Amino acid sequence: MSSPLASAPPVHGPVRLQVPYADTSARQLAFSLTADLQEPLAHCDHRVDAATTISLRLLGASHQVVIENGLRRLCETVACLPGTDTPLPASVRDDDYSFVSRIEECDRERLADVVDDLARRSDAHRAAGLPAVIGHFPGEPLAVTAVLAVIRADAIAWETWHTYPQCAEVVVTASELRRPDPVAPR
Repeated sequence: MSSPLASAPPVHGPVRLQVPYADTSARQLAFSLTADLQEPLAHCDHRVDAATTISLRLLGASHQVVIENGLRRLCETVACLPGTDTPLPASVRDDDYSFVSRIEECDRERLADVVDDLARRSDAHRAAGLPAVIGHFPGEPLAVTAVLAVIRADAIAWETWHTYPQCAEVVVTASELRRPDPVAPR
C-alpha cells in the first residue's frame, strides 16, 4: 500500500525518531477526525482486504491512523497540532466508529514497565503479521508513541500509547471502526 504523504520508510521494528521530544503534557493533546494528513516520521501500512488499507502513522506530535476502503477515509488524529484544538475527549461514538481515552499517572518504574511491555507487544504483533509501530524519542528513553492494530471480520481496532515521562503520564486510547457486513451472494 502506498500511503499519501508517507515518505518516511515503513517500519519493520522499533524506530528511533529523528526529532526532539516536544510534547509537554498529555493535556495538550487534541483530537480530530478532520485534520489534514501529516507527514509521518514513521509508519506501518497494512492491506486489510482487497479494498481496505490501514496506515499507523507516528507524527512529531503523536499519531494518525488512516483507514481507507475506496469509499471512505477515516483519519483519526491525536496530536498537538496548530488548528486542532478540540481537547482529547474521554469518548466519541459515531455510527460505526468509537474512541475512548484515558490519562494514567505513572512513576518512572511503572513507566519503564509500560515501555518494555509495549516493545514486547509490538514485536509480537509484527511477528503475527499484524500492524504495529513504536517510536522512541531521542534523549528520553521512556518517551514513546506506539500504535497496535487488530483486524477482525467485524471491525478494525487499534490502541495507542503516548508516554510523558516529564509529567509521569501515559495517554492510552482505544478505537474501533466497525466493518460493514459482507454482501451475501445471490
